[in-house]
Amino acid sequence: MKNYKGSCFLWLLLGLFASSFLTAAPAKVSFVRPVNLMVATQIVKLSLNGDEIAKIGQGKILVVESEIGKHSIQTKVGLSLGVPNITGFSGAKKFKSKVTFDKPEHFFKIIFKSSLMGGKHHVIEIDEAEYQMIIGKL
Repeated sequence: MKNYKGSCFLWLLLGLFASSFLTAAPAKVSFVRPVNLMVATQIVKLSLNGDEIAKIGQGKILVVESEIGKHSIQTKVGLSLGVPNITGFSGAKKFKSKVTFDKPEHFFKIIFKSSLMGGKHHVIEIDEAEYQMIIGKL
């Protein structure tokens, strides 16, 4: 019976070495924020993996490149004027979500969902047809 320990170690080492030269495939990620007069004064700070990537206003589009894999998306708003008991007196609350980029392109819309204790700007994945429809109305 042959000893395969040496060859297994060699394959493991070769796999680790090869993976260090491979780069993750890019994913094009598009965000759109439709107009909503209820939160017209709020500028949304959009973060990807904890890093702020943009401040996005009403009727704006943002396209970024990221790596395929698991990511976190967060929105938050600083102090702003709003409709009391809908948007909250101090702006909107933070929104956090975990997403997986597993395709070359992903599309998201940033919409405000109201609540009695202060609403949130949700980031919702949509298909390309809905994305095109929204940007066609901007």
